[in-house]
Amino acid sequence: MIEAYKILEDNEQQITYEYNSVLTWGIFGALGVGLAGIFLGVFFLQVLCGIAMVAYLYIGFTKVNPINKKVRAALRDGSLTMKGSKYSFSNPLQLTLTKKNSSE
Repeated sequence: MIEAYKILEDNEQQITYEYNSVLTWGIFGALGVGLAGIFLGVFFLQVLCGIAMVAYLYIGFTKVNPINKKVRAALRDGSLTMKGSKYSFSNPLQLTLTKKNSSE
């Protein structure tokens, strides 16, 4: 299955996730296919778009949501660093979450 994030670094101080830009461009492509199906009256293209949307929602609920919960918590704590873009293949979005020391 397609992974939404891959872990680039995981140590005692921080964890860095890299977003899979294929997901963003894949949903744009699915929307384009769906719109083409609507305008051309091709039901098969509309069904393909619907299947892609369901797959995207499944990935969102199972793969993206757990990471997003950690990211929101890190954002509230001020321990989140972001760089890159979710649209870029050459400079993908990287989320670095700084871990709190257990001695604090």
